[in-house]
Amino acid sequence: MKKIYYSLAALLFSSFTFAQTICNPTGNLIIFSNYDGGTLNINLDAPMSNIKIGVLTYEGVNINITGIGASAVTAVAYVGFNANNAHCGSIINTNITGTPGTSVNTITFAPPSSFPNPNGSTSMVCAYSCSTTTNQGGCNTVDQVEDYFMDLFPGSTIFMHKVQYGCWTGTQNVSNGGTCCALPTGITAYEDEKIVSVFPNPASDNLTLSFVTPVNKATVKVLNVAGQVVKEINAVSGNGVTVDVAAFPAGVYFVETTNEGAVTHTRFIKE
Repeated sequence: MKKIYYSLAALLFSSFTFAQTICNPTGNLIIFSNYDGGTLNINLDAPMSNIKIGVLTYEGVNINITGIGASAVTAVAYVGFNANNAHCGSIINTNITGTPGTSVNTITFAPPSSFPNPNGSTSMVCAYSCSTTTNQGGCNTVDQVEDYFMDLFPGSTIFMHKVQYGCWTGTQNVSNGGTCCALPTGITAYEDEKIVSVFPNPASDNLTLSFVTPVNKATVKVLNVAGQVVKEINAVSGNGVTVDVAAFPAGVYFVETTNEGAVTHTRFIKE
C-alpha cells in the first residue's frame, strides 16, 4: 500500500487532533490509531485496573508505557501494516516496552477486520479520521477499529480512543482522554453504567436494559454506528426492558433512552 496524500481536509490531520473526550470514565480499554506511526509515549497517569491497550498504525511504532497505572496493564495489542517508512524521522520496527512481565503483548500484521464497513479496509492496517461514512483511502473506519479491539478484549469498555493522521509526538496522558469520534451524531459521551446498564454484552439474541431509576413512558432507540435508528420501542415504563437484537448484523450499537426530557446513552456489541 503506497502512502496517498488525500484532500486538503485529510492532510489537516497531520497537525490536528479532535477535542479530547473520555469515552467512559469507568472503562479500561485505551486505543490509539494513526497513519504515520512514530514514537507513542503513553503515560498512564490515572488510577485504573485491568488496563487493555490497542494500537493501530500503518507505519512502525515504538510503544512506550509509563505512569502510575503501568502495573495495571494486562494486555497490549498492536495491529497494522507496520510499513518500514521513515516519515517520523527514522525507520521504526514496531515494539512494545514498559509493561510488567505479567502483561500479554502481541504484534499482529494486517489481521482481518471484524466489522464490515464498505468505507474501510477489510484488513486492520491504519486509521486517521473520525468518519465512518466516507471512503478512508485504504485505511480503516474508527468503528472497525473499536470493534476489533473490543472483540479482542471481551468484556472491556472503551476509556479513550485517540485518532490522528501524523506521527505521534510528545506524551499521551490518558487522563486527557481521546477522540471517541465513532459516536453517532449528537452523542458526545457514554453515560455511567450506574444510570442505565445493558446485559449481556456482547449480546446475541436478547439485550436487557436495566434502569436504576424507573422510567415512565420512555422511548428507547437502538442506533448503528452511522447514527441510523435500527429499532425503536415506545412507552417503556419500569426498571427494565428487553430488546430483540437477533437479526442485527454483528458490530457496535448505541442505545438512546429518552425519559421525561432526559436523554442517556450507552453502547453494546452484537456478536
